[in-house]
Amino acid sequence: MQGYSLRDRKGQPTYYGVTNDPSRRATEHKQDGKRGKLNVETRPMSRAYARRWEAQKLARHRKTHRGKNPVHNKTRSGGWKS
Repeated sequence: MQGYSLRDRKGQPTYYGVTNDPSRRATEHKQDGKRGKLNVETRPMSRAYARRWEAQKLARHRKTHRGKNPVHNKTRSGGWKS
């Protein structure tokens, strides 16, 4: 698993997530209408560490954005299933 962010033209994060295939995930985001550049932010890591990484990124984002997640993140913890 690798952690990544999807960023808009201004470089602002619109989504934080984890994937084991960044190119496939970029295609999925595009098909869902989520525009932006996918930036891989971590080296490969375990699924357990990936869950923590994503939750920490979202928590940090909320601290500097009045408690709000990036526009495309729907849950506070990342919301993916094991």
